Amino acid sequence: MRKNMFIYPVCFTVLLLASLTSCGQSPADMGEVLSVQTEEPTAAAEQDAPFTEEELRQAISELMEDEASLAQKQAYYERLLAMDVFGEEDYVELARIYGSRGNWEEQRRMLSKVLRLYPSVEYAQQLSAVTVYRDDTEEDMAALAGRITEALEQQDVQALRALALSEEWHRLLQEGMDAIETRTHYQAGEDILQIATGGRAVEITWCGGQGRFLFYRADAAGAVLGAASLEDGSYAGEVKTAYYDGEGNVTKSVHGTLAGGVCVGQLTVVYQGVEYVGMFQEDGSTAEEQTKEVAAQGGVIYAYAQGGRTYLYQADADPADFRIGPAFFGLPEYEEWR
Repeated sequence: MRKNMFIYPVCFTVLLLASLTSCGQSPADMGEVLSVQTEEPTAAAEQDAPFTEEELRQAISELMEDEASLAQKQAYYERLLAMDVFGEEDYVELARIYGSRGNWEEQRRMLSKVLRLYPSVEYAQQLSAVTVYRDDTEEDMAALAGRITEALEQQDVQALRALALSEEWHRLLQEGMDAIETRTHYQAGEDILQIATGGRAVEITWCGGQGRFLFYRADAAGAVLGAASLEDGSYAGEVKTAYYDGEGNVTKSVHGTLAGGVCVGQLTVVYQGVEYVGMFQEDGSTAEEQTKEVAAQGGVIYAYAQGGRTYLYQADADPADFRIGPAFFGLPEYEEWR
């Protein structure tokens, strides 16, 4: 029977060549005819590929971990998924393969599926650890990133809150998952936008090519919005931060200068409607006069209100060691996600 299968194509080829030659077909065009005949073995090879669930799983077990093998494993697992014969371990393994091949969005999507079907803390942690990398070639994401950056530039806390509640935010950044933290790294040129979001909690950082740094952090209780600069991975220069309550009202603002990791020069704090000003030496130590009462209690005064009658102080601190660093301004410990 198999011999008869090849008789017809050969005879047909001979007849076809004869007919084309009689019609003026030149030898230079013969390659077009012969190329048609090479398609049949490819079709035969497809017929030999794994087809049943058992065959697919056997083929997967024989594959290695190099790039070509991972690509083949992915294709076989995707066939099994389409056949609706996936188990818990299959979801986890396909997610791992997606991550190994740099397809983080599909990795996150697969982990979200296994988490819904087989809820566990371990899968939730794996899902939260995945970072999806996106750029300005994605039109929808670029548009959302533009609106986020604009709101950060304008220090518009209400606009940022509205964006975090929008449909596009949940679709592009959270895959429709509200309770699990998701992480997205977006880059356009030298500008890097990083967003961690889950439930009511949001943290956004934006770092420009010149080291300019903007950040926003919010939860159900309130929000923090600020601007600073980064030099060689450390905060330096002017820093401005504002704190908001759950209704969007400013409860405190801080304005100062960082150098060498500590506040130097003038520090201005507006707290409960009162403005306090403090001065710091080049080494970050306070230049403010210390009262005997505060010193006796083990505290350090770092800013006075106008008239010097009221002040801000840090309890359980020694004036010789007391310094104000980035954490005082609410600045996050920034690092680019890799």
